[in-house]
Parts: sequence; structure tokens; C-alpha cells
Amino acid sequence: MIRDRLKNVAKKAAIKFFGMEWEAEEIGPNDGNTKRAGPQEVDPNLIPRVVDGSGDTPGPKHRERIGRTWLASQVISGVPGVIIDIRPPKEVVAGMLPQAILVPGDQLKTRLDRLPAKDIRVTIYDQTGSDTSDQLATWLRSQGWGLARMLQGGYAEWIEHDEPTVRPEPPAGGRYHLGNPVQLTEGARGVVQGVGLAGGSPRYDVLLDSGEVRSVAEGELAG
Repeated sequence: MIRDRLKNVAKKAAIKFFGMEWEAEEIGPNDGNTKRAGPQEVDPNLIPRVVDGSGDTPGPKHRERIGRTWLASQVISGVPGVIIDIRPPKEVVAGMLPQAILVPGDQLKTRLDRLPAKDIRVTIYDQTGSDTSDQLATWLRSQGWGLARMLQGGYAEWIEHDEPTVRPEPPAGGRYHLGNPVQLTEGARGVVQGVGLAGGSPRYDVLLDSGEVRSVAEGELAG
């Protein structure tokens, strides 16, 4: 009895001395701290946004995909292997990954000349990281390019995080660049999907509306 009275006196003295009256009033026996904010008080604007496929993973050891962060570091260091853009030519006008080669759709299956040796890393990307790039990378692995991977998140995630891009430019002395619609002097129409120089003169790979790809000199284009 005397011990309980002494405890109460000591408790009241501590509360008064340390200025804890406000806290003692709000904390009842076995109630816990009632000042702690409940879930309904959380401001959703303070919660960090989570982006699916953040790019931090997968890394270089993943067997099917490459993440944005890892590939960007390789691009900046100048050793990204071979990067292949499989988007339609008209979509690359606004930008593409540095050093990328444009080979639209599944055209790569008939243009194996655009591929490096089979022990070199190949990254395939489309606009959103869809099944198209995944399936093409899988097909390349089945053909012996064991380091073929798809870019997770595609071009959309790449630009969302301000990774480096380039805009297609005409070759030196040339008039056309990737994505430009063109017409051959013979009348066939198409889109430029490759540019370069041959003997110092501009030369273009044109994806015709028929699906054929033709390499032509600038003089063979009507404009």
C-alpha cells in the first residue's frame, strides 16, 4: 500500500517536472500513443512514385532483358555493343538511342548482315518494351546470338528518365535522314531507314511500301 502511494507521488512529480501533462492525458493504460498518425492521415503526395521497370534491374547477367540504367551507363562509356531500334521509321524522327541501328519490325530475320559477331551483346528495343522486342531477342538467341536482350521499358521509359538520345541527321552533303518519306525516280514510295556515305556520296536504305528494302544513291530519289 505504502509502495503504491510512493509510486504515484513520484509519477506526479516527474510529470510536473518534465512538463509531460499533455502526454499523460492522452496516454491511457494499454492504449499506446494516441498522437501517432493513423493511415487515414497519410498525405499521398509525400509517397515516392514507383515506376514499373525502373531500369535499375535487370542487370547484365539477366538472360532475357537489359535495364535502362545499366544500358545507359554502357552508352555513356561508349561500349554498348550493338543496339537495334525496331520501331517504324517515322517514329525515329524525334529521337533514338545513340549508336542505334534502325531495322524495323521483324525485318532483322532477313537482314542478318546488320548483326555483329555472335559473341557481341545485342540490345533490341521498341517503343514500350512490348512482346515484339522480347520475341525478336528470343529468336536471335535461338540463332546463336546468345547475348541478345530486349530493353526493359523500351524507348518510352528511356526518355522518361532523360537518358541520352540523338536525332537523325542527313549524311554529309545529303538531304535525307532516317524516317524521311521519299519517292524513287521510278515512282516507288518508301521511308528512309538507313543513311550513309559510299565513295564520299550519300546513300540511303529505303524501306519501300511493298516491304522491299533498296539501297539507292541520292540521285535516284525524286524528293
